[in-house]
Amino acid sequence: MATPVYIENFESWQEDFSYFDSISVRFSETDAFGHVNNTVAFIYFEQARINYFYSLGLMDEWVKGPYMIVTGDLQCDYRRQVAFGDKLQVGVKIASIGRTSIDVHYLVKNQKNQICMTGRGRIVQVEKKTGASTPWQNELLGMLEKA
Repeated sequence: MATPVYIENFESWQEDFSYFDSISVRFSETDAFGHVNNTVAFIYFEQARINYFYSLGLMDEWVKGPYMIVTGDLQCDYRRQVAFGDKLQVGVKIASIGRTSIDVHYLVKNQKNQICMTGRGRIVQVEKKTGASTPWQNELLGMLEKA
């Protein structure tokens, strides 16, 4: 399988993940063919991303403050089928920081340490009242840069 364009060197890209969230595949997430439905990957990404942001202290700022985050785009590259009962580790990392957004990357491995999915997404900070994108505040920017 070809390496996605957002990954320059797969080995070094994979080594940069330090945060992983555990997910057990539920029966309801599978389709008529017995594997995880393609839309479920984005739910796994979201769950791991939210938990990652909580671990960094970012979610409290967005939940309580005048700003929130929205998803600008998401991409998933499927490398191996996932089935009911599989135990997954979903890695999350911040690949780059822009003026109002971050590029987040994902790595999903099964219980055999086989890579099942990779992905990326643009997460944008917006003002809750207006919905307009807004630059990172210094405190949040510092938290993102330490991640």
